[in-house]
Amino acid sequence: MTLRLTAAIALAISHFLVAPANAQEAPTRSTMSAAAHVQASFVEIAKTVRPSVVSVRAFERVPEGSESAPADAAATPGAGGEAEGQAGGWVETAAPDYPGFRLFSSGSGIIVDQNGDILTCTHIVQKAPGVLADLVDVELIDGSRVIVEVVGTEPTVNIAILQPMVFPNGHDRNLKPLKFGDSDSMQCGQWIVALGDPAGPEKFFTVGSFVALPQRDCYQDYLSSFFAQVAMIAHPEAYGGPVVNLDGDLIGILAPRKPLPGGKTGEPRIGIEYAMPSKIVQGLYTSIRTARSFQSPWLGFSVMGRPEIARDRGLEFYQAMDKPKAGILIENVFDPSPAMKAGVLPGDWLMGFGKTRIFTPVEFQKCLYLAGIGAEVELELYRNGATYLTTLKIEVRPDAAKPR
Repeated sequence: MTLRLTAAIALAISHFLVAPANAQEAPTRSTMSAAAHVQASFVEIAKTVRPSVVSVRAFERVPEGSESAPADAAATPGAGGEAEGQAGGWVETAAPDYPGFRLFSSGSGIIVDQNGDILTCTHIVQKAPGVLADLVDVELIDGSRVIVEVVGTEPTVNIAILQPMVFPNGHDRNLKPLKFGDSDSMQCGQWIVALGDPAGPEKFFTVGSFVALPQRDCYQDYLSSFFAQVAMIAHPEAYGGPVVNLDGDLIGILAPRKPLPGGKTGEPRIGIEYAMPSKIVQGLYTSIRTARSFQSPWLGFSVMGRPEIARDRGLEFYQAMDKPKAGILIENVFDPSPAMKAGVLPGDWLMGFGKTRIFTPVEFQKCLYLAGIGAEVELELYRNGATYLTTLKIEVRPDAAKPR
């Protein structure tokens, strides 16, 4: 997708929205042409992004002697049939119905790396909280399938990283990764496009608009505050799929705010969907992938970046604060937690994590994942004009943590 196409869409929309001089007059040829141009532009976005979108299916092993196929197998597109063989540079590793396994969840995913890394939602590939599916496969744009390994998840943010287990060649992978865009640059009212690949031959495509920008970078306190809100109604199996701008760049992953294992959600659908911003997804992706983490590491405090403080508490408040040149504010300390045991207080500033200087919440989260659960880490903190060091042991984030 190019800037020229984005400009063309904007120009076509401006022509289309100009009303005729006579309200009763039928649409003119120019306005119809503008509408056709807008339509053609969205078709081009779909063609550009769709090869990067995959269908994700999760299976559970069934006891020997049980019926392996789901009760509605006849109504489940893609279930059963012969192996599709080699296609698109991938290898079919087993028949699509996988004898001995039962399909329990399906959704969408996004190719984000030339080596085959795929992002999707954690809840799609879990049988129960913390319990992964016994087998997961993906279907590409050409209909070929491959079994994937779940190499990392973030259960709180609802991100899972998949990696294909078999390639026919080490170099010919025929992949089209989607480019990360800048979610921070999005403004309320801007048009966005969401895509998905539900199980079967159907593809999902819808146009909507940005409604609300996320208010927080850190997910450890109020989980809804790091989601972007988008105005659209999404197919339930489009979760895990991309939300893109008019340049076709990834600016979010479509996700339910209250996910349940097995691809289900726990809230009504009201026309407002949620997207994990690309800034947070891209920031955590490499560190989760590197650490091969499956749980949320936790020190027991939530943080705020400097722009958030100025926005939420006011510029005058921020300017009057006693603060170091580097660092992020520790907003809440949870009880009990490693931070509480170490004497960390709300209002302290986190300046350093090990040997890394901390300037943003995402930098802190990267360090947390790379260190890993069970690691002892040294933090540099600022309080009342002085800095001090303290050592904390990273634990697993509990399901419920109440701020002090």
